[in-house]
Amino acid sequence: MAGDQFTQIANGLFRDGRLSYRAKGAFGYVSTHRDGWQVTIADLVRLGPDGREAVRAALVELERHGYLVRERLRRPDGTLGEIVYCITDRPAILDTALFEADGGEHGSRHRAGKCLSGGDPPWRDGG
Repeated sequence: MAGDQFTQIANGLFRDGRLSYRAKGAFGYVSTHRDGWQVTIADLVRLGPDGREAVRAALVELERHGYLVRERLRRPDGTLGEIVYCITDRPAILDTALFEADGGEHGSRHRAGKCLSGGDPPWRDGG
């Protein structure tokens, strides 16, 4: 999604009445970076005026509505590896009840989008 000077985001994300302006802004900021950008909640807090809980809430909100999908990668030996977050301005179809029942561990039902490497899930701050 991101280019060197401009970022295109589908209007549907900004017109989605389920999302707060804070979540829309967080999505907009993250989408300005290239695939593979390394980020943590602590980084996002440091880069803006909002506190940790506000940033965490925005990311959880984006995930709840399918704009952010996290996937836990596996190492070659089969053990759990890093978490990769993918954002998309065309939300994945999520079963909200499933999302809430399993704490957001919903696998990789996302459409193509920007993928970022991250540390901890959005509701657990690593810093």
